Amino acid sequence: MTRTFQAAVVTTALWLAIFMPAVWAQSDLDKIKVNYQAATSQLQKHLVFDWWIDQSPESPELLARQWTLSGEWVGVWLDAHPSEGCAGVKTALASFMQNAEPDCLKLGEDIFLVAGSDPIGHVFIVARSDRGYRLAWSTADVKQSHGDEAEILAAWRPENARSGGRGPYWAASGSAGSVIPQIGRLPGDGKGRPRFYIDGMYAQSAGATVGGQISVWLWDGVTARPQIARSYTFMADQTVGTRVQGDLLKIQEKKSFRTFYSCGSCEERQTDWTFRLTPDGVQDLGEMSMVPELDAVDELFYRLIHHESATDLAAPGVIQSAESITREARGGTSGEEWKKLPTLGMMGGWKIHDNGGSKILCLNMEDAGSNLFTLTTVGGKLFISDMEPTKQSCEK
Repeated sequence: MTRTFQAAVVTTALWLAIFMPAVWAQSDLDKIKVNYQAATSQLQKHLVFDWWIDQSPESPELLARQWTLSGEWVGVWLDAHPSEGCAGVKTALASFMQNAEPDCLKLGEDIFLVAGSDPIGHVFIVARSDRGYRLAWSTADVKQSHGDEAEILAAWRPENARSGGRGPYWAASGSAGSVIPQIGRLPGDGKGRPRFYIDGMYAQSAGATVGGQISVWLWDGVTARPQIARSYTFMADQTVGTRVQGDLLKIQEKKSFRTFYSCGSCEERQTDWTFRLTPDGVQDLGEMSMVPELDAVDELFYRLIHHESATDLAAPGVIQSAESITREARGGTSGEEWKKLPTLGMMGGWKIHDNGGSKILCLNMEDAGSNLFTLTTVGGKLFISDMEPTKQSCEK
């Protein structure tokens, strides 16, 4: 064997070692993409308003196949582009899915969390093994949960993405998918293992008050294990949403007042539901109202409507004025309607400003007009010391 021939053999071997894996990867990517497009084309016939699948027996299988292929594609793509990370994954996956806006977070070395929407949302993890990157976990196959948490997480399963005949304004929860995901990183546990959250919005064809769910997960090196799963309600465009502050995960909810209410596209009784990430798990710290002044006014009218004492909550003059408003509201409806739903109507604008040692709440209610409530803190509780009608705007 001549030196020239030996050099040619070595060069060929190097070329094969360097370029053939990329060629094979591209071949696999093309094959997966063809299969994905075929599954998507078939699934398109079974979509309901692009949010759900229909009642056909084959619909969940097509959706599950579409999800699996997108995860497998990301794995093969990362094998071919290991240095491009999440930025590359998002760009490539957006092109692969077409018109989707996927998200990606790097949980650790060679561990990628991906949120897809093609068009029905799902979340998966691609991790590196001895044989390269692989689809390691998906929300479509969650088994390690029980009770209410199991029902909530079941909303991610393909068979639960059916339209189900729900009303357009129905704020869904529980196992009634489909769910649109947002993902975020959380502080790791005491062993340094990655944690993350999935903040999901239940699909809803109309209305701005919607159902949501929050779940916290731990990646143990093999699979993602659920730590908590809770459902809640929120306004789709509310000012404050889910966020991480140090070791705290805060979810802002839209709750209800008892004597007045807001429109569907308005914020109402906003509360923060807080979880603390500890080295050993997740601690539920409960809810805290973000509108205690509105709570105080709501409590005042609730007590008066139900003929309960409010002397610890408001001054005598305030109680007298509030009783007058309550009588007028009661007189504007039938006794049966008032018994069923005693209310001061829809709340309009409201705003709060500090006034030295007190706060002034300007609140407009449909059946009570606009009023200024002066609130001071007495014994750690808010006390309504004054109330008077106003013609000023209560808009913020």
